[in-house]
Amino acid sequence: MSVKWTEEQQKVIDLRDRNILVSAAAGSGKTAVLVERIISRITDENDPADVDRLLVVTYTEAAAAEMKERIGAAIEKKLEEQPGNVNLEQQSTLIHNASIMTIHSFCLSVIRDHFHVIGIDPAFRIAEEGELRLLMQDVLEELIENFYAEGSEAFLNFVDRYGTGRNDQKIEELILQLYEYSRSYPQPEKWLKECVDNYEIDPEKMEEADVVQEAKARVRQNLTDVKGFVQQAIEVCELPAGPYMYGEMLDSDLVQIEQLEKAETFCQQEQIVSDFTWKRLSGKKDPTVDPELKEKAQGLRKQAKKLIEDLKANYFYAPVDEWIRDMQEAQTAMKMLVLLVQAFAEAFSEKKRQRNLLDFSDMEQFALRILTEEKEGKLVPSAVAQEYQERFEEVMIDEYQDSNYVQELILTSISRTDPPNLFMVGDVKQSIYRFRLARPELFMEKYETYTKEESTHQKIELHQNFRSRK
Repeated sequence: MSVKWTEEQQKVIDLRDRNILVSAAAGSGKTAVLVERIISRITDENDPADVDRLLVVTYTEAAAAEMKERIGAAIEKKLEEQPGNVNLEQQSTLIHNASIMTIHSFCLSVIRDHFHVIGIDPAFRIAEEGELRLLMQDVLEELIENFYAEGSEAFLNFVDRYGTGRNDQKIEELILQLYEYSRSYPQPEKWLKECVDNYEIDPEKMEEADVVQEAKARVRQNLTDVKGFVQQAIEVCELPAGPYMYGEMLDSDLVQIEQLEKAETFCQQEQIVSDFTWKRLSGKKDPTVDPELKEKAQGLRKQAKKLIEDLKANYFYAPVDEWIRDMQEAQTAMKMLVLLVQAFAEAFSEKKRQRNLLDFSDMEQFALRILTEEKEGKLVPSAVAQEYQERFEEVMIDEYQDSNYVQELILTSISRTDPPNLFMVGDVKQSIYRFRLARPELFMEKYETYTKEESTHQKIELHQNFRSRK
C-alpha cells in the first residue's frame, strides 16, 4: 500500500526550480519526505537526476549513513516493483558514491580535490580533539609569556582589568572564546577589525555609528511589543465588563510610546525613555467590572512596563555623553583583546601548519577560500564553485537551523541562482548546536522573507505530528 502524503508533504516532494525552506516540526515526517523527494527526483520520467548529482548535507555521520541507507532501500523497493528498469539499476550503483554527507565531510572533499588552489600540503591529517586542546594551551601560554616579556602598558592594564586570581586563566578563556567565535564568520580577520571599529564613536557623528544605529533599531523593535501590550490592555478595558477606569492611564502610556516611536535620534530616544512616567492605575471600585478582565489589563500593562525597564537597563543606563566615554574606554580593551586573538590565531595556525594538521574550523575556512573570491568587498563564487554548480542538480540541507555563517556561504556558493536549487529543511525550535556557533537567525530570516505562495523563494510548513498518539 502506497503512503498517503498530506498536501504540504506532497508539495515538498514535487516542487522544483526554486529555493525551498521547509519548516518541519517534530514528528512531521521530515526524513521520510526528504527521502521521497530524492526518489522522485531520480525517477522523474521527464527530467531524472542521477543520485550522485544531488548534494545532501546532514549534521552527523550517523544521519548521513541512515539517509543513504534509506534512499538505497527505497531504490531497491522500486526495483522490485519494476524489475529491469535501467535507470533504477544505475541509481542502485551510483548510490554508493552519492554525496550524502556532513558539512565537514563535504568541506574535506573540496579541500582534497582542490588543495593546490590555497597552497596546502595534501598529506594533511585531521587533528584529534585532545591533541588540539594541548596544542592550544601551549600556544596560549607561550603567547601570554611573550606579551608579559614585552610588558606594554596596554597589555598590563588589560590583565589588571580582566584577569582574575593568581593565574591568567580568565584571559586565556577570553582569547579562546573570541577566537572560536570569529571562526564562525566568513572572514575572521575582517570581523575582528569590525569589532574594534564598532567602539569607535566620534561624539560629533555619534548618530552615524553602527552601534548606535543598531541600538536605535533594537529599541524600535522592542517598542512594537510594548505598544501591542498597551493596545491589548485598552481593548480589554473597552469590553462590556472591562475595567474602563484604567482607560485614561493607558491612553497616557500610548501617547508616550508613540512619541518614542517618532524619535529620530538616539538622543531623543534616551530623553523620552528617561522621562517615561507610568500613571498609577485608578483604584476606583465598580461591582460591574469583571475581576478577571481587571487582572488581565493589569498583567498586560505590567509586561509593557517590564519591557520599558529593560530598554532603560540595556540601552539608556547612563546619559549619552557618559555612554560615549564608556565606549571609548572599552575600545582600548577591545583593541588589546583583538590583538591577542590575532596573535594567537597566527601562532596556532603556524603550529598546525608545521604538523600538517587541520581542525574543523580549518575545514570550513579552507573550503570557503577555495569556493569564493573577493570582488568589490564581497565574497562571490569562485571558478571552482561554478564547477560544483554545474555538477549538482540540487543542494539539500538537513537540520538547516544549525548552520553557521561560513557553512551558509559555502553551500550558497555552490548552489545555482537561475533557476535556484537550494532545498533547506529544519525546525528552529530544535536548534541545539548554539554551542557550536549555529545561527538559527539564518533560518528565521528566510522564514520571514520566503513566501507561502508560488515563487522562486518559497516556504512550506509541516506542522502535523505523526509520531505521537492523541
